[in-house]
Amino acid sequence: MKTFDTRSFVMTIYDDLLIEFKIKKNIILQESDVWESRDLSVNYLPGKKFFVLFEGEEGADVSGDARRAGASEEYTKHVAALALFSNKMHEIIIGSLFLKINRPKVPTKFFDNRDEAVLWLKSQQRKSEF
Repeated sequence: MKTFDTRSFVMTIYDDLLIEFKIKKNIILQESDVWESRDLSVNYLPGKKFFVLFEGEEGADVSGDARRAGASEEYTKHVAALALFSNKMHEIIIGSLFLKINRPKVPTKFFDNRDEAVLWLKSQQRKSEF
């Protein structure tokens, strides 16, 4: 397990390839943060695809450029599945729009329950083992 604590986010990578990615309080995630997280994860475990749980602390947000980068083919070639989690209504709406507009290239689902998001990611891990 390895935790990266940057100006914008905290990212914990587990040995089973699960990543918990959390935007810090009152931070607007930028495109450069997306690429930084990709670089940190692939340098830590090269050649692997990750199962990412994405969430934000209070007041966190994601810029349009960061959403586009996160859904891009270049970024998602290192991601096996993405679970977005929030129980805040405005983030649920934004998450739904992300799924419809940006259309990530990997299995992606929005959850308002964190435990369900983790269970879904674990089920995606089991599917990828076959």
